[in-house]
Amino acid sequence: MALHRLSTAVELLRTNGLYRRYALARLSSTVGTTVAPLGLAFAVIQSGGGPAALGFVLMGGLLVFLAVTPVAGVVADRVPRLSVIVACQLVCGVGQCVAAALVLTGTASVWSLAGLEMLTGAAGAFFQPAVKGLVPRLVAPGPMLVQANALLQIANNAVAIAGPGLAGLVIAGSGPGAILAWDAVTFFVSAGVFLTVRLPSAVRHERRGFRADLMEGWSAFRSRRWLWALTTLSALTSAL
Repeated sequence: MALHRLSTAVELLRTNGLYRRYALARLSSTVGTTVAPLGLAFAVIQSGGGPAALGFVLMGGLLVFLAVTPVAGVVADRVPRLSVIVACQLVCGVGQCVAAALVLTGTASVWSLAGLEMLTGAAGAFFQPAVKGLVPRLVAPGPMLVQANALLQIANNAVAIAGPGLAGLVIAGSGPGAILAWDAVTFFVSAGVFLTVRLPSAVRHERRGFRADLMEGWSAFRSRRWLWALTTLSALTSAL
């Protein structure tokens, strides 16, 4: 069964060029985002920050992400998804470029790093619902769609495991600024690949008020116990 699923996923990559480009763009972005927190942590310490400063910088981006995500989900259904995705990747890339420049020149401060982390957190909040909503438009509904999502998750988890170790070696040899610069490059590469994706026409649904869409999304979230339980667990582990 496992071999069959693996062969199905490989066949999906081979035959679906749009999904292949999408997966490549997602993987490029993930390669950077999984190593960035480690570089940011060492950058804060290098800037003279202690445990409180480190927690403030890392939690700032997470809290902004959580606060903006509900609104971002509604926006993703109203604005062309690819436009949102590319804009978010460019914002994150520029933000990490500025952070890398500050760290490399020795002018970074806890406040500047915190502000840039909040900016990338907000951009990430808009990116996630937009990018995840693309998969059903690239892969036909059914078992193949399940395989497409599973393949993305496996690749992301593999990168998340290997990335921090590699980041540690880079930091030991070049310093945290190199990691932040690396993250910036992956965002720009991801944006460039996403620009090559041409989406098939989508069925237009009747548009309602912004508040009505927001409340419907919140109700759908609350009605699924497994979803809010996992979200709460993820938030707690991220904070710890």
